[in-house]
Amino acid sequence: MEQHTPVLIAGAGPTGLTLALTLRRYGIATRVIDRLEKPADLSKALAVWPASLEVLSSLGVGAAFDEAAVAMSAVTFGDGARRLARVSMQDGIDSAHPNPLLLPQSQTEAILTAKFVDMGGVIERGVELTGLSETSDAVTATLRHADGRIENTTALWLVGADGARSAVRHALDIAFEGDTEPDTYLLGDVRIDGVDLDRHSIHIWWHGGGTVALFPFAHDVWRVISRRVDDEAAARGEEPPTLDELQQKIARHGPPGATLSEPGWLSTFRINERLAARYRTGRVFLAGDAAHIHSPAGGQGMNTGIQDGANLGWKLAYVLQGRGDAATLLDSYEAERRPVARNVIANAARLLHVGMAPHPLARLARDAAVSVLDHVPALQERLRTEMAETDVTYHDGPLVALAESARHPSRGFPGTRALDLHWADAADGSPRTLWPLLDVRHTLIAFREGSEVSRAETLAAAHDDAVQVVALDAADDPSGDARRRYGFKGAGWVLIRPDQVVAVRGESEDVASLERYLKNVVGLRVGDGTH
Repeated sequence: MEQHTPVLIAGAGPTGLTLALTLRRYGIATRVIDRLEKPADLSKALAVWPASLEVLSSLGVGAAFDEAAVAMSAVTFGDGARRLARVSMQDGIDSAHPNPLLLPQSQTEAILTAKFVDMGGVIERGVELTGLSETSDAVTATLRHADGRIENTTALWLVGADGARSAVRHALDIAFEGDTEPDTYLLGDVRIDGVDLDRHSIHIWWHGGGTVALFPFAHDVWRVISRRVDDEAAARGEEPPTLDELQQKIARHGPPGATLSEPGWLSTFRINERLAARYRTGRVFLAGDAAHIHSPAGGQGMNTGIQDGANLGWKLAYVLQGRGDAATLLDSYEAERRPVARNVIANAARLLHVGMAPHPLARLARDAAVSVLDHVPALQERLRTEMAETDVTYHDGPLVALAESARHPSRGFPGTRALDLHWADAADGSPRTLWPLLDVRHTLIAFREGSEVSRAETLAAAHDDAVQVVALDAADDPSGDARRRYGFKGAGWVLIRPDQVVAVRGESEDVASLERYLKNVVGLRVGDGTH
């Protein structure tokens, strides 16, 4: 029988690398190609949010991110000389990694690449996918190498993580539905003097009919984003800005006294808000920017792609290992991730239009709303949680259906991100937390009334190669705080997926949903699992 590469990944950005690392942790061989001959040194994304940090920590790169990045302290809003609001980003995010980080995307990619190489992976650069065909058993991709050589290679599965102009999406003729914003946006990486700006904060400033956004970048560099309008836009179109043009923007719309110098990257861009009509055709998947693009407002693009990779990675690995029902696993990817992208696109568009609104009445309403934000903790918490992506919930798809859960569950219920736990080990009193224990396996948390092994634990033990058990009895959790985190008063259990999403849960000996899930998702199939 002809041997095929298990998974071919087109694109070595954060999405493709997260997917590749996830697969490597299961021992799945991957081939990663990228059309660029060297990694991009220009960074589109800067923020790494808590939900992504939870994923990255499970890939073994959490410490590297903490060392390389700076913690984001706040998002600050202002109008002229007035500071309207400061929303702290270090309070109230319910996460195992609650502090968002600021790190250029180029460094994110460098950290992920180093880990991938350390695990034996290779990134083939200067290799471009130019076509593909598919049978019931495999995908054949046509690749063009930097030296002009043409190669035809086969893989069991192909993932297009190759960006907004995805060759994979084009080859599949999948519509990229949405719109392009009419305005031209300016971007400049510059030094800013003359104004006291917190380098751990993002600053959104508006005044005089326009807006500037200031993002702390590497060292003393700031990224400035603004917009061309009216006659200026008609005259200059998409011509890159000059330092003088950016200085005029910040003088007119930004914090008073700011002086720009030492320009680096100066560019213009148009904002697209688009979503792939589908995420899968047969043995081929789309992920990251190949599947969804939107306004940079909110800084969600790279993070959404990272979570695409984590979601798809364990499911592909299970199919290749011969676990569960392949259709249940793989059909759940689009059902779970596409609605998330649709919501991210809508929220980013809303933030963009509010932030860039030029009309005087709109600006007055915006100032009033943001001023209220500065004094209402509940609104600040909502904004933090939305940006952190810890409230992402999967409502549909065959995996969620196995849980037969509530349509709109709260955290700790099926389809939501798992909650971290803190307890003291009864044996030696040492403090323990849940997140360091999470790995490539499913994790069953068993909240015991006493010390007896529960029915749920016995069921999980039959799949001990794919499910680990963390048992907490009254001695480990004497206050009951841990079980209350998951809404239990007495005995109960929660099963957490490898992507840190709650799979199923139940009270005491109510294990019907657990049996159903283990059979359809975790149990080994007859055969070699490669199809």
